Amino acid sequence: MTSARDPDVVVIGAGPAGATAACTLAARGHRVLLVDRASFPRAKVCGCCLASSGQAVLRSLGLGDLVDDGVPLDTTVVHGAGRSTTLPFPGSVTLSRERLDPALIDAARRRGVEFLPRTRAIVTDRDEVELRPLDATTGVPAPHLRPKAIVVADGLGGRALDDRPAFRWRIAGRNRFGVGTVVEDVQDAPRRGELLMLTDRAGYLGVATLEDGRVDLAAALHPERTRIGGGPAATCARILGEARLPGLATAAAAAKWRGTPSLTRTRRCVAAGRVCCIGDAGGYVEPFTGEGMSWGMEAGVAVAPFVEAAIGGGDARAWNRAHAQLLSARRRRCRTVAFAIRHPRAAMPVMRLLGRLPRIGRRLAGVASGQSRPPADAGALG
Repeated sequence: MTSARDPDVVVIGAGPAGATAACTLAARGHRVLLVDRASFPRAKVCGCCLASSGQAVLRSLGLGDLVDDGVPLDTTVVHGAGRSTTLPFPGSVTLSRERLDPALIDAARRRGVEFLPRTRAIVTDRDEVELRPLDATTGVPAPHLRPKAIVVADGLGGRALDDRPAFRWRIAGRNRFGVGTVVEDVQDAPRRGELLMLTDRAGYLGVATLEDGRVDLAAALHPERTRIGGGPAATCARILGEARLPGLATAAAAAKWRGTPSLTRTRRCVAAGRVCCIGDAGGYVEPFTGEGMSWGMEAGVAVAPFVEAAIGGGDARAWNRAHAQLLSARRRRCRTVAFAIRHPRAAMPVMRLLGRLPRIGRRLAGVASGQSRPPADAGALG
């Protein structure tokens, strides 16, 4: 930090949620320190789909060029139980995390945020932040900071709140874990604008082409079936092969895959004292609709008044209710869609019917992709 004083806010985690929160709070006149374990750009296990609400946040931050450079999605092809169907899937864009994350961090720094990479941050039971550099070249402002408020956005695998029992995870049973990779363009990659969703007893795999021509693969897999199948690379390669995508199958088998902890989980609370959680650090449900990044970015904006309550000497507990109001209905919808994808034999006839009824299909797909209302042409046929 350039100032000897403690920052008003420490934001832990510089992904879309944390960087958005840092931008928002700095723009409201607060001194913000943004901390992350990683150096950037970095690869992430992510479907790289950004819903319309997330695009609106980017535009509000002056980053509309990122949205314009993304690949607009228009359809999703669902393959399962030996059958395929095509559904309209309007509203989202694909955008690589290697492009999105650094752009958000740069936007935060332009607003006066101090960014500290390669540093682990631990929240103590006294609402202090302990900083632990991960290499000798990383300088830290002080080993302990006492900010007026703390925002935790360190994701599913974050350890910032390990010493705070009030924030302990509740992890769902029969859970799946996430894996992802990005491969160079291959001959049978999805066309630009198409999201490919492959379902299988071992899980489901999403495939989409990014703005730079590479192909993003992200899956939610059953742990035991994946182990029996030879691991994530072999399992995803088999799923792609059975979908008659040999080029992608070969690339997936040779790729380096990254993993996540168990996906579906909630916190006992997402706010206490001077601490607020946002993004994946506030809870997660199995992916399908591409809303995860958008939820995190929306939360990064919405949390600001509750952080300011803590800065003013109060506490942030009201964020618990506001967070639930922001995301509960969306998470229920995502669970419903994920349940359907888990059971393709039952779901495919319904999906095939929707494919033949574009008016209804477009309306439901717009809801699934995170739109509060269908697009203007939702009633168009064809």
